[in-house]
Amino acid sequence: MKALAGTLLLFFGALEVASAQDLPNTAQPQPAWTIPSNQQIRELLAERLRHNGVGIVVGIVEPSGRRVITHGKSGAPDGTLLTADTLFQIGSLTKLLTTLLLADMVQRGEVKVEDPASKYLPPGMKMPQLSRPITLLDLATHRSGLPAMPTNFDLAGQPDPYEAYSVEQLQQFLASYTLPREPGEKSEYSNFAVALLGRLLAQRAQLDYETLLKQRVLKPLGMNDTTLSLTPEQSKRLAQGHDRYLQPVRTWYLKTLPASGSLFSSANDLMALLSAHLGYDNTPLRAAMEYQRATRHPAKASQALGWGVRIRGDNQAFGHDGSKEGYRSAIFLNPQARTGVVVLTNTHTDDAAIAIALHLLVGEPLAPAPAAPAKPQIVKLPRETLDRYAGLYQLSADKVIAVAVRDDHLLVNVRGNGVGTFFPSGPGEFFLNTGDEQISFVADGTGRISTLIHREKGKEQTAQRL
Repeated sequence: MKALAGTLLLFFGALEVASAQDLPNTAQPQPAWTIPSNQQIRELLAERLRHNGVGIVVGIVEPSGRRVITHGKSGAPDGTLLTADTLFQIGSLTKLLTTLLLADMVQRGEVKVEDPASKYLPPGMKMPQLSRPITLLDLATHRSGLPAMPTNFDLAGQPDPYEAYSVEQLQQFLASYTLPREPGEKSEYSNFAVALLGRLLAQRAQLDYETLLKQRVLKPLGMNDTTLSLTPEQSKRLAQGHDRYLQPVRTWYLKTLPASGSLFSSANDLMALLSAHLGYDNTPLRAAMEYQRATRHPAKASQALGWGVRIRGDNQAFGHDGSKEGYRSAIFLNPQARTGVVVLTNTHTDDAAIAIALHLLVGEPLAPAPAAPAKPQIVKLPRETLDRYAGLYQLSADKVIAVAVRDDHLLVNVRGNGVGTFFPSGPGEFFLNTGDEQISFVADGTGRISTLIHREKGKEQTAQRL
C-alpha cells in the first residue's frame, strides 16, 4: 500500500517532494567542482533527451551572472523555440512561493507560524483536530496529519475532477476528516496542506490567493511571468506538456486549491527568485527569505518553509522539485557558493529534473539516462466493457480505490492520494500514461469483476471490490 500511495501521488500530478539524500559537501574544502560550461551542458541535455523528453530549459545563477541553456522543442504547433521566457507549469515549485508569502506575512506581524490554522478559516469552516490544533507551521512543513490530497474528488466532475473541485467540497472534507495522528508526530508530504495554507493566508489578507501572491511576492521580485492565469500573449509562450511516452497531454490543476502546484513560470522568473535568495538582488523580501530558509519544523531539520534542505556537516543546500502530467521541474540553490540552478522540462519523463539540477549545481553523480519506455498499444474497449470495472476497491483498512469511466479510459482515485488517467491496453488491462504503472481486473467465478491488481516495477498489490 505504501509504495502504491507514494507513486500515485507522484504521477497523478499531485506533486512530488525533494528527496532526502544529503548533498556533497559544498563548502570551501571542495573547490574543484565548477558548474559546467554552456557547451558541456548542451551535450549533457542532448544525451538526456535522446530517448526521454521533448524540450528542456536550464537556468544558472552564479557570481559571474546568469545564463540559460536550452535543448529540444517547445512542442508548440508553430515551432516556437525554447527560450528563457518560455512558460512551463512548475508543479510543486509553487510551494516555495506560497511559503515565502507565509514568511513575509510573519515578518509583517500579520500571522505567526504557531497560530492555529483554524484561526484563519472563513466562517462556517472548521479544521479537524485531536488534542492540539494544526498550526500554520504544520501545514508548511508537511506535518499536519492531513492527507496528500482531499479524499472527496468527484470523478464525474468536468472538465476533470481537479478543476471541478469546489469550495463546498473543501468545506465538507475538512468537516468530516479524522486525523490519523497528532500534528507534528510524523512527516508526510501533503499537497493539500500547503494548498490550504495558501487559502488561509488569502483569507487573512481578505484577497484571493493569486492577487495576494502577486502583490507581496511576484511583483517585488520582478516575476511578471509567474501566474495562475495566462494572458493570450503568455499562452503563446507556453511549452506544450507531454506524457511519459512523449505524447501531448492536458494538465489538470486545482482551481479551489492552487497554492501547492498550479503556477506557470519561466526560467527567467525562477532565476530572479534564485538571485534574490542568493543576495545578488536587493529586495524587500530579503528578511522573509532568510526566515523562510531558517525556520524548520522542530522534529525535522531537513524541512524548511517550503524548501527541502540537504545537510552535510555545516553545509546546506535548498531545493524542491515539481511534477505535473506534462512537466517536470527542479530548483536548487547553494548559499555557500552563491550558485543556483533551475531545470524545466515539458515532458513527464522518467529522467528526473531534480537529478540534473543537483548534478549541475554540486556535481552530484548522475546515473545514465534511462531508456525510452515502450508505449503499450491503446485499444478501444466498448463502453459496456469499461463499465464493468467501475466501482470501489478496498486496498487496505484505510485506503479505498475509486474507479470511474471517462470517455475511452478510466479515472482512478486512491482516496487521499489523487486521481490518475489509465488507458486500456487490452480487456482488463490498463496503463498510466505518466508513470510506469499498470492495473488489471480479475473476475470471480460468476464473471463479476472482483479484484483490482496494481503493478509497478515488479511489485504487485491487490484490492478487493466492495
